[in-house]
Amino acid sequence: MYNKITSVLALSLLLGGCELELNSGGNKEDPVYSFDFEQSDHGWKAGFSDYPPDDPDTHELSSGLKPLPTDSQKQGFMLSGHNRSDDLFMYIKGHFTGLEPSSRYQADISVNLLTNAGEGCMGIGGAPGEAVWMKFGFGEQEPRQADYYLNLDKGVQNNNGKNAKIIGDIAAKDANCEGSKYVEKVLASTSDSRIEFTTGSDGSIWLFVGTDSGFEGKTTLYYDKIDIQLQRL
Repeated sequence: MYNKITSVLALSLLLGGCELELNSGGNKEDPVYSFDFEQSDHGWKAGFSDYPPDDPDTHELSSGLKPLPTDSQKQGFMLSGHNRSDDLFMYIKGHFTGLEPSSRYQADISVNLLTNAGEGCMGIGGAPGEAVWMKFGFGEQEPRQADYYLNLDKGVQNNNGKNAKIIGDIAAKDANCEGSKYVEKVLASTSDSRIEFTTGSDGSIWLFVGTDSGFEGKTTLYYDKIDIQLQRL
C-alpha cells in the first residue's frame, strides 16, 4: 500500500500521566506509520461505547495483547464484546503528535486482523460478519464513551459519521459459520473512505479504528498490524 520509507516512531511518556504518544519523527508533511503488536501496543488503547456504562459485565468486554489463535507464539491486540445493546462499538485509539499545528491532513489506513466471521452466515440482529463494520476515524479530543455513546460522530452501524468512515466488514470467505476458524483479513481505506482532519494547535490528532456492530452476539477480533499514511493538504 505504501511505497515510502516508514517514518521513525518516537514513543514519549507524558509526565504526570502514564500515556504514550505516537510522534511523527520529524516528518510533518507525509509521515507513514507501521505498527505490529508482537511486542508492544505502541501506545494504542482500547475503548468501548454505545452500551450501558453501568453494566459492562453483561457485554463481556475484554481487550489487550493476547496470543493469536492462529499462532500462539505471536501476539495481537484483541478486542472482544457481546453486543447485547445492538450497537456496540469496540475500538483502539492512538494520540499522534509532532504534526504541523492547525493544518489539514488526509489519512489512509490498512488493517491486518484475524476474524472468525464467515461470509453469508445467519446471526441474531444481523450477520456476524457483514453486519460488523470496520470504521476509521479521528478527533481533536480523545475518543471516549460519553454517558452511552462515543463523544465523536462515528455514524451508526453501516453509516459514516462526521468523524469516521467505513472501510469494510469483518466477514472472511475462508472462515466458517461456526466461528471455529480464524483467518487473516486485510481492510484498507480507498479514495472514498480515507478521512480528512485538522490538527490541533499543538500539532496533534487522535485516530481510532474499530467495529460498529449490528450482530447481537459475541465478536472477538485480533488486530495484527496497522499501517497509516498521512498527507498534508
